[in-house]
Amino acid sequence: MSSPISNSMNASILNKSGSNDIRWFSSKSNGDEEDQTSSDSKQAKSTIVEEAANTASGSSQHNTWVEFQKSIAVSGFETGQTVREQAFGKKSRGGKIDRKRKEREAELEAAMRGTDNTQLKGGEFPSLRYSDEETERLLAQAYAAIPPRAGKRGTRNLKRQKRRWEIKRQYDATKKQERMEEHERRMAKRHEISQAMYNMRVDAVDVREREQAYQMGVMKRWAEMQGHGASGNNEGDVAEMET
Repeated sequence: MSSPISNSMNASILNKSGSNDIRWFSSKSNGDEEDQTSSDSKQAKSTIVEEAANTASGSSQHNTWVEFQKSIAVSGFETGQTVREQAFGKKSRGGKIDRKRKEREAELEAAMRGTDNTQLKGGEFPSLRYSDEETERLLAQAYAAIPPRAGKRGTRNLKRQKRRWEIKRQYDATKKQERMEEHERRMAKRHEISQAMYNMRVDAVDVREREQAYQMGVMKRWAEMQGHGASGNNEGDVAEMET
């Protein structure tokens, strides 16, 4: 025996399955009406999105409030109304476009207050040109307006600096003379060593000749002592000994 709750659940399941199995067809006229309705709704939505995008804030309610505040604003008085749209959730990175927009907003606020906020930029008026006589007159007037110098003239400081640099030049000259004398002493010593070496090389010839004569005399005496002198060929014997 089944309960009424289970019967109702089975009936709902059958109805769903039947609705899924059944394929419904619509007439052509009904399809055209639905397409027209969807296209109209899409166009209306796109119009709303474009209007919201064209505004600075992106909120129609805020824009309506700003328009109302503009309508009740009084020219020449600052009453605290919000007369421009605020950009919500947008960051300003500056640049030329942002600067121009701020200038336009400032001009609009100034116009609503009744004040002239016109800023003259370069190129509005030509540069002033003066003649030579007028230039000389203006320069003479400017120089005449310069007050006379008051206070110390710095003459003592100039004298101290002059004396200081004179002492420095004398010190430098003394050191230069010392370096020159040191160089001359070094060169004189070097020349002395070089001259001694030259004299030694020149005198070496005479020394070698005297040494050779002395050795020959010693050899002759040795030959005589050995009895080689009786043969009468002392020079040949000495030559053979030398070889």
